[in-house]
Amino acid sequence: MMSEEKAEYVLVSLCLLGVPCRFHGKREVMGHRIGRPSLIARLEKRYRLLPLCPEQLGGLTTPRPAAEVISSGRVRAKDGADVTEQYERGTEIVLEIVERYGIKRAWLLKDSPACGRGYGIVQER
Repeated sequence: MMSEEKAEYVLVSLCLLGVPCRFHGKREVMGHRIGRPSLIARLEKRYRLLPLCPEQLGGLTTPRPAAEVISSGRVRAKDGADVTEQYERGTEIVLEIVERYGIKRAWLLKDSPACGRGYGIVQER
């Protein structure tokens, strides 16, 4: 095991740690609990975890309307509100943290409009 001082920082979606910060304020997706406690425990032994939620960092509250990235690259909430600015602000904060701590690894929620692989705002940057 690495010493705490030398352990690499790893970014982790706050919701994957079981914090109810998703849009609906719950700890599950389609009835299944988010996060894998055994994986998190293994990560904590090897890395220094930096948990965060890009949506909350961007100024969105929990709960909030669900949102999706639309074809124009904008982010629209289910109630019709354009929340692109909040997602971009949260992404910029995440990128500042990544740079400051030299983060090379991240465990992010795959179906999130902020973190989703291939379409999430954070993943695209």
